[in-house]
Amino acid sequence: MIRIATAFLIVAVTISFHPTISIAWEDPPEGTNVLMTAFCTGDNVVLSIDFTVTQPPPEQFVGWVVERQVIGLCLEDAWVTEVMPWPQAGLTHRDLTITPDIGFFDAIYRIWAVDADGNETFIYWPQRHNFAHAECLPGPTVVGEFVEYGGYVHFEACTDFCWPSLSFFDGTYPDGAAELAGTGQLMNLYGELFMGMEGIYINSTSMETSSFPCEAVGIAGISWGGLKATYR
Repeated sequence: MIRIATAFLIVAVTISFHPTISIAWEDPPEGTNVLMTAFCTGDNVVLSIDFTVTQPPPEQFVGWVVERQVIGLCLEDAWVTEVMPWPQAGLTHRDLTITPDIGFFDAIYRIWAVDADGNETFIYWPQRHNFAHAECLPGPTVVGEFVEYGGYVHFEACTDFCWPSLSFFDGTYPDGAAELAGTGQLMNLYGELFMGMEGIYINSTSMETSSFPCEAVGIAGISWGGLKATYR
């Protein structure tokens, strides 16, 4: 994967494939669980989805969707599928190929049950999984700096840009991380994100000095084309 050193002003920009969706305060549908993993084919993301259904869902649920959360841009989450019909009883496997519309930043993908009004409700995942991430595109997974707490090295993200905050207790960092702790040097960290006992963590073996700023400077009304031009 080609790493692109980027330096640009982060923008106040909203890209959405559907009207604002709210998370419903419904119990997850009993009798259904789902597991989704992600891998890359070129610049596309393939989502491998396995449903296990042992009883029909409550009647308010009309189907399910996949939603993406862009990493590193403070955009509204958006659906990348139409509302899909509820799987039949038993085991159902689906492979979905997603072509990212934002061709630099990675995304996290989640699955939701939806009702007729488009409200989202969580579906049970095995263990503590609740998203899938495939590191396909050249953008970093997280930008920030290494710090040391009580003899342990931790990566603090630049949260102004909606980079994911990482768990203190999990994850792996590349060689040289300890030497950077406390220097204030901003770094791009690359790797796959997972959900741990204490939140999101990264398994990373690659990093580079970052050209991203760590404090956002808004630019009103910039287009997505203008944003892309800033990092080329």
